Amino acid sequence: MVSPDPAEPPRVSLRSTLLRAAPETAAPERQIDRPIDRPVVKAVVEVARSMVDWAHQKADAGQGQTAPPPFLFALLSVARRELETLSAARTTRVATASLTTDTPQAAALAAAAVTPYSPWLNPQVSPSTNFVSWVTGGYSYGDPLKANTVDRFSVWGTDVGTMWDNGMVDDPTTPYNEHQVLIAVGDTFSGPNMTGRHIFNTLFRSSDTNLSDGITIPNGEWFTGNYFGGAPLDGPVNARPIINPEKWLPSSVTMIPTAGVSVNVPVTKDTPYGTIQYVSYMSVSKWGSAGKWTTNYSAMGYSTDNGENFTIDPKSIRYNSFLSGNKNFQQSAFVKGDDGYIYAYGTPNGRQGAAYLSRVTPENILDPSKYEYYKAASKSWLGTTPASWVKGNPSAATAIIGKSGGFLGFTKPGYTVSEMSVQYNEYLGKYIILYGDQNNSIVMRTADTPEGAWSDATVLMTQQSGGIYAPMLHPWSPSTLGTGSDLYFNLSLWSSYNVMLMHTDLTKV
Repeated sequence: MVSPDPAEPPRVSLRSTLLRAAPETAAPERQIDRPIDRPVVKAVVEVARSMVDWAHQKADAGQGQTAPPPFLFALLSVARRELETLSAARTTRVATASLTTDTPQAAALAAAAVTPYSPWLNPQVSPSTNFVSWVTGGYSYGDPLKANTVDRFSVWGTDVGTMWDNGMVDDPTTPYNEHQVLIAVGDTFSGPNMTGRHIFNTLFRSSDTNLSDGITIPNGEWFTGNYFGGAPLDGPVNARPIINPEKWLPSSVTMIPTAGVSVNVPVTKDTPYGTIQYVSYMSVSKWGSAGKWTTNYSAMGYSTDNGENFTIDPKSIRYNSFLSGNKNFQQSAFVKGDDGYIYAYGTPNGRQGAAYLSRVTPENILDPSKYEYYKAASKSWLGTTPASWVKGNPSAATAIIGKSGGFLGFTKPGYTVSEMSVQYNEYLGKYIILYGDQNNSIVMRTADTPEGAWSDATVLMTQQSGGIYAPMLHPWSPSTLGTGSDLYFNLSLWSSYNVMLMHTDLTKV
C-alpha cells in the first residue's frame, strides 16, 4: 500500500505492480556517467504508472488535505505533465550533447536547454509566487551546474532541502568560495520512482548569489580533500549520507534533516574553519496515513568540516514520549536572534500540530537541559500570568503558532503547522515563518520578535497538483539581506519527488 504522505518513500506501489506485469518495458539501471535517451515504449509506461500512482494518492487523500479533483481530470493533468517533462528531458539531453558548433540548430537547442520545466501549466502559481527552477533531479539546463543531480551525484529524487548560511568568509586566494549555503535533503534515491540506491539524507553546497534563474551547485570533489565541493561523496558521482544510524539508538525507517544553523567559534586544530555546522533531524519509526508519521526521537549532529562529516551528540537526543514536552520538538527550525540566542522552533511528528519555541546560547545548543522554553501569558480567575521563559522544561512550552482561532479556527489558513522555516527579513523588518498548513497551502506569518505575537497567516500559494510541502527559506534572498523585495525558498513536490526553487515578490503579498 502506498502512503499518500509526501514524506514517505513508498515501499510497495501500484506502479511497481504495473512494472512487474510488463517487465520488458521496465527501465534498466541508469548509467549516471553519460546521457541516455529514453525509448518511446518506456515513456508510455512511465506516463501510465504515474497516472495510476497519482490517482491512487488522490483517492487516498486524508484529513487535512484538499479534496481531490475529478478522477479523469487528475489522470489527464498528470499525463500532460509527464509527457511535457519527458519531452523537455529528451530535448535537453540532445542539446547538451550537440552544442559543439555555432549553428542555428545549436542555438535553438541551447534555448531549449534553459527551459524551466515548470511542473504546472502556469509557473505563476499565485499573484505573488512563481516557480523558478528545479534544484534536484534529472533536469538539464544551459548551466551544467544547475540541477542535473542524477549525473553528478546519483540523486534522481529527494525532498525537504532545508538551507542555512555556513558562516564562513571567502578566502580569495583559493579556487573555490568558502562562503556557502548548505542544503540538507531527506530520503534520497538514485533511480526513478524511488528506486535504486536509497540513503536517508545527504547535503549540497552552493555559493550562488543570483537566485533569479535557480541555484548553482558545484560538482563534487572526490578524494581531493576539498570540503567545498557540491556534496559529500563516497564515489566519483555518488552523494553519501551525512547522518547515519547508530547502534546505540533506536532503529529508524529514515533520518530526515529538518533544520540547520552555523555557529562561529575560534579557529583551532579541531575547528579549522572557525565554524561548527549543526543539523537537527527526526528519526522516523513508522509512516502512517496522510500527514501522519511517528518519530523515535529528534537529535542533533555537528560538523567542523563544512558538513562533510557529522557526529550525533548523545546529549541532544529528545525521545518522543507523550509524558515529555520533547514530543513537541521532533521537527525544528532555527533562527539567530539579535540578543545572542539561537531560537529553536519545534513541532510534533506529522502535520497536525502547532509550533512551540525555545532558545539557547550557542555554546549549549547540543544540551536540551540548557534550553529555555517560551510559556505564553495566560489569564484565569486567579489573575494574569505574564509570559516567561522556563529553563530545562519542554513541557512548559505553549503553542505560539497554529491550533488557534476558536471553534472555527480550523477553517482559517495556517491552523496546523508542518515543515517550517524561520528567518529575520530585513525588507519587512520582521521575523517571518513559512510552513504548510492543514490545506497543504504554503503560508507566511510575520512578527516583531521570535515569540510573536505572530500575524494571521497569509497564503503564498495553495495546494498544487502533485502535492507540495516543506517550504525552506533561502538565507541569501534579497529581502532577507535587505537588498530587495524578492524572497526565495525551496519547496518539495511529491509527484516528482524532488526539490524546486520558488520565488515570492513581497510587494505583492
